[in-house]
Amino acid sequence: MRATFTRMQKINPELIPPANAVAFGITPSGKQLYRLVTPRTKAVPDVDPGTGEQRWRKNQMTGEPLYPLNKPESYEQVRTFYLESQGNGNVQLVDWSPPSEEQLARAQKALRAAEMREALLEALVESGIEPSALVANLKAKPTPNESPASPVDPTAMGSTQTGPREPQMFAPGRWRLSNGEVVKGTRTDAIGAEEAVQAAVKVLPKE
Repeated sequence: MRATFTRMQKINPELIPPANAVAFGITPSGKQLYRLVTPRTKAVPDVDPGTGEQRWRKNQMTGEPLYPLNKPESYEQVRTFYLESQGNGNVQLVDWSPPSEEQLARAQKALRAAEMREALLEALVESGIEPSALVANLKAKPTPNESPASPVDPTAMGSTQTGPREPQMFAPGRWRLSNGEVVKGTRTDAIGAEEAVQAAVKVLPKE
């Protein structure tokens, strides 16, 4: 006979902190932090304050040192944690500590990268360029061994121009005009700037 299994529902009890724990703040993810201070004792070397030397248990017959003496010292154990249900009726105390400078730097870097991606996508949408055209422009970018194209002299191109020129986008929101100038903005802005260049070429005196 084929056995059947039923999925057990998770048991998530109320997250109640231990006695004497006090609310301490909130984690970056929104979890309630608690702080618990517990009195503790530990063994420390028993040092003679007069000589600054370790005290020893000595043989009563010979006075020979047998083993070093320790004394109890009280201290407070401080624990910062948040509560997390294990899904089986138990609640775990998860220790927490503030992020290090390196962790904060990584978080800031990730945030800046996300903002940059958002700005890049917005610029691409506003420019109206298709992804395939962007890839083609990137491929057409000169390699480090190639020298970039020299700016075009508007007086020289006036005699060879056969039709209206289109501004060329070489980066998101960056357009190169026919005279070599670079403008920022949308495609509409670049076309308006190119039309102004063409109008200026037409009125230039011919040598």
